Amino acid sequence: TKGTMVAHYRIVEKIGAGGMGEVYLAEDTQLNRKVALKFLPPHLCQDEDCRTRFKREAQAAAKLNHPNIVTIHEVGEHQNRPFFVMEHIEGRSLHDIKSEELDIDRIVGIAIQLCDGLQTAHAAGITHRDIKPSNIVIDSTGRPKLLDFGLALVKGGKHLTKTGSTLGTVGYMAPEQIEGKTTDDRSDLFSLGVVLYRLIAGQAPFRRDDETATLKAILQDSPEPLARYKSGVPNDLQRIITKLLEKDLALRYQSAAGVIPDLKKLSPTRTSGIVTEKKRDWWNLYVVPSAVVVMLAAFGYWYFGDRTPESSDTDDRIMLAVLPFENLGAAEDEYFADGMTEEITARLANVKDIAVIARTSIRQYKNTDKSIAQIGEELGVDYILEGTVRWQKASISEARIRVTPQLIRVSDATHVWAEVYDDILSEIFQLQTNIAERVVDALNITLLETEQRALTTVPTMSLEAYDYYLQGKDYYDTYKSPEDLDFAEQMFEKAIEIDSTFAAAHAWLTRLYSMVPHYAILADSLRQIAYNHAVKAQEFSPDGVDGHLGMGFYYHGIQEFGPALDEFNMALAKQPNNSEIIDATAGVLRRQGHWREALTRYERNARLDPRSVGATWSLAYTYYYVRRFEDCAKVLERGQSLAPDFWPFKTFRAWTAMTEYQNVDSALAILESTSPGIDEKFLKSFIVELYFLKRDFAQCVAAKTAVERIWHGDSTEYYLLRGQAYDQLKQPKVAHHYYDSARTILELRLGRGSTSGIDFTSFGHVLALQGDTSKALEMGRKGYEILPLSKDAVNGAYALEDLAKIYSLTGESDAAIEILDTLLRVPSQLN
Repeated sequence: TKGTMVAHYRIVEKIGAGGMGEVYLAEDTQLNRKVALKFLPPHLCQDEDCRTRFKREAQAAAKLNHPNIVTIHEVGEHQNRPFFVMEHIEGRSLHDIKSEELDIDRIVGIAIQLCDGLQTAHAAGITHRDIKPSNIVIDSTGRPKLLDFGLALVKGGKHLTKTGSTLGTVGYMAPEQIEGKTTDDRSDLFSLGVVLYRLIAGQAPFRRDDETATLKAILQDSPEPLARYKSGVPNDLQRIITKLLEKDLALRYQSAAGVIPDLKKLSPTRTSGIVTEKKRDWWNLYVVPSAVVVMLAAFGYWYFGDRTPESSDTDDRIMLAVLPFENLGAAEDEYFADGMTEEITARLANVKDIAVIARTSIRQYKNTDKSIAQIGEELGVDYILEGTVRWQKASISEARIRVTPQLIRVSDATHVWAEVYDDILSEIFQLQTNIAERVVDALNITLLETEQRALTTVPTMSLEAYDYYLQGKDYYDTYKSPEDLDFAEQMFEKAIEIDSTFAAAHAWLTRLYSMVPHYAILADSLRQIAYNHAVKAQEFSPDGVDGHLGMGFYYHGIQEFGPALDEFNMALAKQPNNSEIIDATAGVLRRQGHWREALTRYERNARLDPRSVGATWSLAYTYYYVRRFEDCAKVLERGQSLAPDFWPFKTFRAWTAMTEYQNVDSALAILESTSPGIDEKFLKSFIVELYFLKRDFAQCVAAKTAVERIWHGDSTEYYLLRGQAYDQLKQPKVAHHYYDSARTILELRLGRGSTSGIDFTSFGHVLALQGDTSKALEMGRKGYEILPLSKDAVNGAYALEDLAKIYSLTGESDAAIEILDTLLRVPSQLN
């Protein structure tokens, strides 16, 4: 009944019931979230087979971690009734959605995602055996979720049949299920075919007047063509569904993975809404690179709500900075002192009433000569915690650590609290807890129960593993080369070798493996490794920050931004003042196209990380895209004062001025006043682009930038600009030389297995410039299929812009114009 407590779950209402379960909406009082509780019905609780089946359903689903499969949180028993807890999905089941509500595009998208989920289940040895519309829910974001593994066949598990009913649901069972033969993954694909047929036609293909006639039709009849029920069904889609509904297992699709490519081939531009038919030939200007398009589009107007800057942090939390603890031991022990600083910072980040400055802003105060007043003013904090660390090395059991922390009030430089801790190394975690607790007490803050538990968390029982972990974090945080990351990886792996349950080390390895190029999807070779570590982090920290972060970084690496945001938000709920988590959520929100929410979080993060180049750059970038140019300029100016040698601050200031005032000369003036220390080759490459924008092609060529490497590899943009400049100067042979350089770079990347949509669209652009129309369109469409605007609102815009260039160069003017119209309506480099 309503209000009943089941463990720490409060029942809200009953939301469903079936033969093998009753489902209730409940509130998780510990994590403050809605969940669904599924109970075995009372009359089946004494049936051991039913209890076993019920438990196995939870176990089967819990094995799977996929955005299109319901997530199982835990299993329990209440008053002799087994139950399990799963995510609550707000949405509608396919059973309740009418066929006229879904167009073909949407149905194909649902089918692709369901196949992806089924492939994951099948790879784990699980056959669902009850695929039907009521077991598929479309959540509030439009993502389909597969539910109810009550009839699942688990490879290697005990064979069970459903008590008192047919194994499956009449109308959706595969022929082999009806005949009592062995079922496998292909049986799920038959049922999926029935579901897709029903979504298109509005009725199931084998539905008859009674159950017997329906079963007979599945075994003997061929379904009516879909065109009879809905116009515009592509022939290839009819072919796919016919193959799914093959009665002969050998003729049916053999795997869910095999269905996905055929679905994706239905129409390369289907999801973009782009018209590819050539209607007019009057627009004979090709679309130039992004800078030129910005100039042409500057007269367009995209409005983003209120232009007034929002306060980044209007609450009255106490602002605290934990300065780097000074290492009084050997120089090689520096990482240990840094680790002590970070661990205390992380513990205090669990306390909602304290806003703790991020470690990226704090790191620059290492060995500083600045006064407490200066630091306090620069960081905008009320209190500063500083201290010293001395590690007296010996055996693990005899080593000692001496820490002298002191809490200082910035306003009058008063020492609010100070203490000396001298203990054996094995008590280091208790020592960190004690320091954090004393800080909280000194600030007169009352801890919640959950905050108290978080302060006392022990990451590992092995000090040796902890030492390797700290070394790994130190190399990761300060890496300057791939070798540093390799060493960080080795340290994290050593930590796990010693303590395989070390959730934080697993989470950091997932994060390391998910560091992929901005436009690329995590490579297959790393995808499984990253996933394995994410699962381990979640297994050993199911309700902790590390478990959610590990899985969040994995999903981010494979560009599944919805699940990534869910995981990051759950981590943020536990550490509300963790700057890195706030930044991660903001980045995902921006790529989902939720610019206002992203901006609010970036502003909040800038308050917690005021001296960070990365946080400053992210905020400026977001201001620019929402057309708050004045705010963007202020942040960029502050950024240049923080990092005078960070060239993007200066180039972006020029870009902002040009976009706001539509004046190329003002941008050139900013870039040409190069200050010492800035990497000149980067600035000059932008100067080349501006001259091209100004249509001063002779100056563009005369700039003579010797740029060969920009960003993470050779600059195709540089070669393209030089080539197009020579094209305008009527020197096609020279232009061809530069186009070939760009083409060679991109061919090498794609040949190495690049999964970057931008690499494909850029390659298509080069091919279009060289007149290879057919191949150019193929590459451009493929790139945008990998990186559509609907999937990634930031990077998808770049891919879509490349596609516009390709359409323009290949004579598809109307399609190019339609793309530009789309990009002018959303935040992009054109608005």
